[in-house]
Amino acid sequence: MQDFKRDTIDTATTSWVASYRRLTEVVIPRPIALVATVDPDGNTNLAPFSFFTVVSSNPPFIAFAPHRVGRTGSKKDTLRNVEQVREFTVSVVNEEIAERVNNCAAPLPYGDSEFEHSGLTPVAAERVKAPLVAESPVALECTLEEIRTYGDEGGAGSLVVGRVVLMHFDPAVRDPVEGRVLPELLRAVGRMGGSLWCRTRDTFLLDRPS
Repeated sequence: MQDFKRDTIDTATTSWVASYRRLTEVVIPRPIALVATVDPDGNTNLAPFSFFTVVSSNPPFIAFAPHRVGRTGSKKDTLRNVEQVREFTVSVVNEEIAERVNNCAAPLPYGDSEFEHSGLTPVAAERVKAPLVAESPVALECTLEEIRTYGDEGGAGSLVVGRVVLMHFDPAVRDPVEGRVLPELLRAVGRMGGSLWCRTRDTFLLDRPS
């Protein structure tokens, strides 16, 4: 029998902070959703979330998972806005805007705009109230489908699922014949553990088995 030795962590007896650190160190690389929302008064909010994925293609749904604030258990501004206005946009984060996107994670008072704080530019969307990000080459306009909540203490997460109603692409990142988004032109970035980010330049090809 092959020898199998591993360090084992029991999540029932481990702090949520330690569990968070280990999970974000191994669930990598994680794409980043730059989520724009508005509150009922029209104030904009912009925040990055690396717990982000596609849920369904037919119909098209995506999801991201904001955590509650660790020290207080309070909801983040993005979640509060989505609950009330039920719309949001998601922009792709590439190398050119990574540092400004990181600045959007600053803990600003509710109602203060991360657009102004980061230097990113809001542009009116077509179907939803939340703005697009002018500097991002790809943006998705979404309406809220559902929110699932997994606890109400610090570090607890909510799963926000949105229907994609419009997709916007900068022609500069697409193949002009096939329309595919080319990764070498998109230059998306992702999150690793801690403060480590990654680029998507180093790729390799594996054909899916027939």
